[in-house]
Amino acid sequence: MSTRSQVYLADSGVYLYQHMDGYMLPEIVQAALIQKERWDDEEYLNRIIFCEMVQDHIHDSTGYGIGTQRHGDIEWLVTVNVERQTVKIEQGYDEDMKVLYENSFEDFIKTNVSEEKLLEVVQE
Repeated sequence: MSTRSQVYLADSGVYLYQHMDGYMLPEIVQAALIQKERWDDEEYLNRIIFCEMVQDHIHDSTGYGIGTQRHGDIEWLVTVNVERQTVKIEQGYDEDMKVLYENSFEDFIKTNVSEEKLLEVVQE
């Protein structure tokens, strides 16, 4: 199912785009950060995150992208801030995005960030 999503890399202004299964993006970013590699080097961390995103689709010509603009039709946005060492997860549509999670890298890698768990915040 098409659930569009992006990772926003706050320090550089780069966006990583995923066309399908956007609800899984928080877990994909978590898998990248769990490696505890290059947390202080955004260029390398960007690559680690993007490799996690495309690892099963490395030769696909569609479905993923790298850019400098936020798409208007995304449902999930994961913001990674290397300078502050934080992750923020938002869900919704267009300007109606709700913050579901915001915390440090250390706390993020220890947190259940499944779609079900994150959406409990919306229902509360």
